[in-house]
Order: sequence, then structure tokens, then C-alpha cells
Amino acid sequence: MLPLLLISTLPAFTLLLVAPATKACCKLARELALLALLLATELLRHATAVGTKERERGARMSSKPRPALVAPEAEAETPAAAAAAGFPLLDLPELALDRVLEELSPASLAAMACVCAPLRDRCSADALWERHLRLKWGHVLGAAARKEWEAELLGGRGAARGSATRPTRRRSWVDSLACACRPFSSWIGCRWLLKGDHAPAPSSAVAAEPTPTTAPAAPPTDTVAAWYRALECGEFSFPAQVYNREQDGHVGFVLSCYDAHLRYHRRTDTFTARYPPLGRKPGKEEDGVQWNRVRAPPVSTPAQDLHASDCLEELRPGDHFEIQWRKNKDFPYGWWYGVVGHQESCNGNEHMCRCHQDDMVVLEFQHYAPGSRWRQTTVSRKDHREKGDETDGFYGGIRKLQTKDEISTWRRFWPVDVLN
Repeated sequence: MLPLLLISTLPAFTLLLVAPATKACCKLARELALLALLLATELLRHATAVGTKERERGARMSSKPRPALVAPEAEAETPAAAAAAGFPLLDLPELALDRVLEELSPASLAAMACVCAPLRDRCSADALWERHLRLKWGHVLGAAARKEWEAELLGGRGAARGSATRPTRRRSWVDSLACACRPFSSWIGCRWLLKGDHAPAPSSAVAAEPTPTTAPAAPPTDTVAAWYRALECGEFSFPAQVYNREQDGHVGFVLSCYDAHLRYHRRTDTFTARYPPLGRKPGKEEDGVQWNRVRAPPVSTPAQDLHASDCLEELRPGDHFEIQWRKNKDFPYGWWYGVVGHQESCNGNEHMCRCHQDDMVVLEFQHYAPGSRWRQTTVSRKDHREKGDETDGFYGGIRKLQTKDEISTWRRFWPVDVLN
């Protein structure tokens, strides 16, 4: 019955999808058609699965001969075998059930939450989703990203209480639903929304005629499952830092790391980075940013503020560091990679070197050719503040690299040719 219904209505859906979207009514019709197709697909999949299970069960029952007489031992074993064959998942011990849920992927965990209310509560637990969030997003999300997520939830809650209309989102509600359908298809079939997840925003055509509705209960701000879903679907852009911004042929940012807001694209498994304005120049966007070019900010210092250098006394030749630099006072700082060098009077002998006792620290950027004005600079070890001018730029705070992972990450972006 259901396949016949789909076949009979498919031409109408097709006409609606190919109709021109020049008017609001046409756009709404296309979105409704897409929604109907998504729901019909889920219903067909569910009906097919149920029919297959029923046929298999009937085949097993018809092919299994029923014994005329059952021995006492068999009578004792039959109920145990039947109970083992259909053992309810919720009857497992607490630790065993938690261990099973820990092994599920995010998509399987979301599907399991659609089974029943007890599993929904268990599968939306923060402890489960924190692990998935840490494994995939841990190295690109910092404290600033969590603060912005909580601020967005609080802002959405205030808007819901203050007016009937929701704040404008960057995608229509059908686009958001289709995004959720790809990695988490079961969310549509059971209409399960993770705790803390907002309802999709209506399209412009629907928003033009607001209707009084009761505001939903405010979601908790610490829901990790909702945050994970918003990141996966690209509904939340988060602050992070990008190595070698504007990488396509722009050598002016080699071995640098700049602040940006990133939005994830699941289809390409890449990010779109939106950089802040450079003085009077408008902010730029860069598409196709790979995961290996993104990191969580290692310090909480905003891009416009000078970082407090607390490592100058311990810097020695050969230490790796990153330093703030900007072209002029109106630009935000970026972080640039370098190595501590020797004084001119030092021959570089590690047994005779006394450079670490000098009041000035030599900072070298060895990816520039010797003699280049960008090759070397010096800063005061005791009273370093921002130094520089409009010609050579301004050098700000210094941060010593403490781990081999940080150093190796910077070295991966080392240019093939020496820069001038």
C-alpha cells in the first residue's frame, strides 16, 4: 500500500521540486515537498524493515517442527533459551548497559535514543557525548568556543521568551532537517530532539505570518549532545585559529596562525573560516580549510590585546616560540613561529654560550633568507612590551612552545623555498 502511495504522489513532488523559487509560495511548496519526501523515505524504510522481520519470523516458525513430547530437561531449558533469545536491553545491569552505549558511534547513539524514553535519557547523557566531542572536536574547541555556545543558547532562550518569532538562522528549517537526516536519520523518524537543541527556524515565508505559540522549556546550557549536533550540521560557528591563513598562493602568512570563526561542512569534511577585518579592509572568508590547519587558541588573550609574556627569563638559544605580530595598530595580532638565536658575539658553542644571561633575546625566523628584514629581531628580557613601527610591524607577547607536538605541528607548515 505504501509503495503504491509513493509511486502515485512522486510526480507531484517532482513538479514541486523543479518549480521556480522566485516567489515565496513556490519556495514554501518546494520545502514542503522535500519534507514530504524525507518523511516518506523514512516510512518506506521502516515498513520494509518490519515486513522483512515478519517474513523471517514466519519462515522460522513454519520450518521448525514441534515435538510431540518434551523431556523434563528440555522443558527446563526452553524458557531459558527463549529468554536469552529475546533478552531486553534495559534488563542489563547498569554497568553493562553503559558499556554497550559507550561503544556506539554518534549516529548509532542518536538512533538508540529513539527507541524509548528510558533509552532517550540514557543516550543523551553528557558523559557519553563528551567522549565523542573530545575525540573529534577536542583539538579545535577551546574555552572560548564553549562560552560562545552557552551565550547562543541563552540568547535563543531570551528571544523565545520575548517574542513568538525565532532569531534568523542561516538556513531554512528544511535544510536543517535534511542536514540532520544524513548523519542522524533516526532523528526524523522518531522526532527526537536532543536536550538543549533548538527547533529549526522557519523559512522566511512562514515567518512572515507569526502565530502565538507557547515557548518551549528552556534547554540546559551544558548539553553536550546538542552542541555536538550543532557542530556537525554547521549550525554553530566557533572561534579557533587557522595556520597559514589565505593559503592559496599568499606567502605573506606562512608560519603564522590567526584567529577566525569556523563553520563545519559535513559533505566536504572541511571548514569555512571567517577572519576579522584588517584595519579598514573588510574581513575575508576562506573555504576548504582542512582539519590539520585548525587549532584551539592556546591562550585566552583576544586578538586585539597584548599577551603577557611570562617566559622571557627562561628563553635560551634553540627554544621554539610563537610571538604576536601585526602590521599596524589597527590590525589584530597573529601568532608567528620562530626559534631563539644566539647573540652576534656568541660563536654558538653550547658549552661557552652565555646568551641566556643577556638582557636582550634574539628571535629568529629561519624560514626567511639571511639578510631579510624579517629574519631577526631582538626584545628586552626584563621589560618587553610591544615594539616596532609602521614599516616593520609591531611585535607583541611571546609564548614558549612546551611540547614536541606543538613544535612538530608548526614544522609541518615549513615552506619549500626560503622566503625573502
